[in-house]
Amino acid sequence: MKLTFWGAARQVTGSKHLLELEDGTTVLIDCGLDYEDKKNFEINNARFPFDPEKIDLLILTHAHIDHSGNIPNLIKQGFDGLIVCTPPTLELSDFLLHDSLNIQRMEIAKKRKKFSKRKKGQYRDSVPSPLYSAKHILDMIDQVETVDFGVRYEYNEHLSLQFYTAGHILGAASVVLEVRENGETKRIGFTGDLGNKNSKLVPDPMPMPKLNYLVSESTYGGRKHEQHSKKAEEIMLREIQETCVENGGKLVVPAFSVGRTQAILFTLHQLYREGKLPNIKIFTDSPLAIKSTRVYQHSLPYLNEEAKAFHAKHGSLFDFDNLYVIQDEKESEVLSEIPEPCVIISAAGMVEGGRIQMHVKNNIGGENNTVLIAGFCAEGTLGHRLMQGQDFVEINHKPRAVRAAVRKTDAFSAHPDHDQLLDYFKACDEGHLDSIFLVHGDPLQMEILARDVRHCTVHTPNAGDSFSL
Repeated sequence: MKLTFWGAARQVTGSKHLLELEDGTTVLIDCGLDYEDKKNFEINNARFPFDPEKIDLLILTHAHIDHSGNIPNLIKQGFDGLIVCTPPTLELSDFLLHDSLNIQRMEIAKKRKKFSKRKKGQYRDSVPSPLYSAKHILDMIDQVETVDFGVRYEYNEHLSLQFYTAGHILGAASVVLEVRENGETKRIGFTGDLGNKNSKLVPDPMPMPKLNYLVSESTYGGRKHEQHSKKAEEIMLREIQETCVENGGKLVVPAFSVGRTQAILFTLHQLYREGKLPNIKIFTDSPLAIKSTRVYQHSLPYLNEEAKAFHAKHGSLFDFDNLYVIQDEKESEVLSEIPEPCVIISAAGMVEGGRIQMHVKNNIGGENNTVLIAGFCAEGTLGHRLMQGQDFVEINHKPRAVRAAVRKTDAFSAHPDHDQLLDYFKACDEGHLDSIFLVHGDPLQMEILARDVRHCTVHTPNAGDSFSL
């Protein structure tokens, strides 16, 4: 069989891994959007380096757009095979894909407006269209068969698969493909995105047993979390006390709508139930986060024991008196006029797009305020620039003075760090692991991680690299 890496190869986004079996079966593991080159986003994602019509089976590890976001386009171009994922991943993907489509439409509308100002419609024809339509999302949903964790799914006589808990977000799965060829059975594991140990809400990642080959994410390779996930409550309480109580300011928290927002809200709810949360208002401002939070609320079997016990005692994971849910854009704009101290949690996590940019713009100039970056920010994003300690940042093409405190916490990180990855690799190696392929990470950090793996061969493939397994 042949394994080819077409996405997230020596970069973070655009996960796409193609496995071709000798019997002709072709399997694609994830099909995400590539965000590495924003100027050429549509060009880079419009076409595939393989024939979509020849894909028989697509395995979706989790709902995040860098893993799921180009599936509707794959369908648009002829893919009509089976899609397999866990039940929560299907539900979250429906919301995330519609949100991604709306973002594409807004970005294209901006470009059309810009080009329409040029003389005689110059360059207007070069403005692209969205990668897919709402119909293609519906088609995708129809092609999905959900499979639960721990269930062995027989695709055909040569191929079976099984999902293992990956942590990361609700429903996220690692998958083992068991391939039977030429009288031999080989087991290939794909981590998808793994979770941080002891995360809020989701279980710890489960190692995949008896592997011959492992394809692993490496987002935090070469890095160690500075703050333990178990200290999440302590960290949030300290930030609220200092910013809102002592300084009378606003605490603005950029957070991804799926995963990070729910973990933060759960932590605040825990503080509230323990009587530790100061009497200030908590605003959550993200339409997608609101929808996703409802999915978390009714997906208790997929959560960890801490979350299940909390729900059994209090009847809800997220609802408490101090929490205010912002429903529409007008309500969101009103937050800038509220003079009282408060906490604002809004998307997106890297401060790129979404309502969070407005909240950062409105509060970054206040010396009593704090922007708390609660996760990884890719180089070039506004979140990354804020963390560099710049005196001014550009928001909506205008320079803004940075007078607010900018702090970072990785207590809510949704990925394992360097040491956790190494421990995971060892747990997957029961004496048969031949090779590890590192994907979904910064190239320099991948190399650091690769050097610390002693028990098998490690590859850091480029896009288009193929390996015979």
